[in-house]
Amino acid sequence: MQGKPALILIHMQHAITDPEGRVAHLHAKATWESGIIPKQQAMLKAFREKGLPIIYVNSTHPVDAAEKMSPYGRFFNVIRNSRTNEPGTKDVEVLSAVANLPGEPVIGNFMFGIFSGNTGGDLREILAEMGADILVLCGVATGMAVMTGVVQAADMFYKVIVPSDASIDANQQIHDVAMNMIIPAMALVTTTDDVIAHL
Repeated sequence: MQGKPALILIHMQHAITDPEGRVAHLHAKATWESGIIPKQQAMLKAFREKGLPIIYVNSTHPVDAAEKMSPYGRFFNVIRNSRTNEPGTKDVEVLSAVANLPGEPVIGNFMFGIFSGNTGGDLREILAEMGADILVLCGVATGMAVMTGVVQAADMFYKVIVPSDASIDANQQIHDVAMNMIIPAMALVTTTDDVIAHL
């Protein structure tokens, strides 16, 4: 790798990816059945062993989120008044299977982009402090937060790597189109094993 990589886990939080989470019906089943958890665990282990940065970005909706949302789009209509992912609730805690260790920051974002509406720290500033210029992005869901994160990071001239086997979307077709047709224009799409082999 030409630079210093940081692993960024996107929306791997209780509300979204735990089977008991408040919006588990969206992506939790796919999260556990797809096999992305062991892949993420392997990358966490490898990054930790090499002392490389790990950052968690969890969806965190402000209490006035409903007032900010567009009247258009199915997603907004589903969550407008759900009060899901509010700060300080279990919803925004990291999924225990990929839990953060002390010193690994957990920041919030609102709505889709990992650099948007950050709370608990500014992602761009954290990356600068860590000296990271390669972003290894993975999480849930491919067609929303992961792909938006790729677009934002590419716009900011970060080098982006996406292990396709460490992210998932409840809609497999969306995942496949994103990984095979959209993301490769802006990032290196590869595998978890390949990322680990090149750290």
